[in-house]
Amino acid sequence: MKKLLTILALAASAAASFGQGTITFQNNGAIFGDPVGVIVDRKVYLGGIGNGPGLTGTNYAAQLWYDTGTGLREVQGATRLFRVPTTTLPGTWNTAPAAGVTFIGLDAGATAQLQIRVWDIQKFATYAAAVAAGGEVGHSELFGYTVPLPGSAASDFTLKGLRAFAVIVPEPSTIALGVLGLGSLLLFRRKKA
Repeated sequence: MKKLLTILALAASAAASFGQGTITFQNNGAIFGDPVGVIVDRKVYLGGIGNGPGLTGTNYAAQLWYDTGTGLREVQGATRLFRVPTTTLPGTWNTAPAAGVTFIGLDAGATAQLQIRVWDIQKFATYAAAVAAGGEVGHSELFGYTVPLPGSAASDFTLKGLRAFAVIVPEPSTIALGVLGLGSLLLFRRKKA
């Protein structure tokens, strides 16, 4: 009886592992299987697409989000820091601790819309906080992904639909206007008192 229960538990565990989709969470390398001679730009830039060599700095993080029709949600464990400024791969994030990421509850063969979100994690704990405060943020366009079946080619597990995007730096004039407005309010308040 104990052997039967052990076998059933192992079978349930194996079935559960097939109920989770995986993806290789990186935006560089030859893993994509792009046609020979075709260069697909999947880098992240600062200020505008094609501006400079690409985003660098371990203060920036890339985070993977997905939507199966119920709204975007974060893929747990899918936040990676960008490379140091001296890298030979600017515009790409590190794959450490691992390139592979698992979607909980997304079966093989299922489709989802993916999005990469980037922000300065030294200034803001989350992407939402960076957006709310008008910080440096950027996100990719939504792109489709079908979770490959077990045994598929490695290139099927990649971010093939990802295209270059930019992290936008807030205009200094906007910040200056905000400070000026706040100063005016404080000055007006002092005169009333």
